Amino acid sequence: MTEQWLTLTEAAKFLGVHANTLRRWANNGSVPYHTTPGGHRRFLMTELESVVKNTALIPHRENTGRVWADYALVETRERLHESPHRWDKFTDASDREEKRELGRRLLGLIMQHISNGNGDDTLLLEAASIGVRYAQSCIRSGLTVTEGLEATMFFRDAMTEVALQMPEVAQVSADDQVRLLRKLNQVFNMVQKSVVEYYDKHNSVKQIEE
Repeated sequence: MTEQWLTLTEAAKFLGVHANTLRRWANNGSVPYHTTPGGHRRFLMTELESVVKNTALIPHRENTGRVWADYALVETRERLHESPHRWDKFTDASDREEKRELGRRLLGLIMQHISNGNGDDTLLLEAASIGVRYAQSCIRSGLTVTEGLEATMFFRDAMTEVALQMPEVAQVSADDQVRLLRKLNQVFNMVQKSVVEYYDKHNSVKQIEE
């Protein structure tokens, strides 16, 4: 039987992901690939079928919130793997663990907010609380407000890109995609607003004490 080989674009379409995502997965060894004498990547269909069957990389076609969360987690981990220098300032183990815990809380909160069709002000208040805790952690690490916001923008960009890819991943309608992006913006706006407000209060107190 003749083996079926796919190009990067064809393989990404088969897996239901963006070509850039597949390229990252291939780079870190999550998806096997072969290189032609000319230096082009080729993917073996039988190996891709095995990936779909045996790995959690490819999200199941469930509700929008669950699919988005699964896919966002993979994408964010890939980006962190590619850009570890962003987190060099977080050298303390307990500090890194706190950032991870806040990240998990934020991801879960966004998933809840997406799944809740009518929205929930309580969830946005929790987003504000996460922003405050994150700002406190950044201040203890000696980060400026700009450096602190850089990390939130990193996550926001990663998760927004996932939302933009959702129609390719889970047959999400245009209306659902717009709602997803709107809810993402609501949560991150609240987090970033809380970070800046806490830094402002902290700096004001410092000036008074001095």
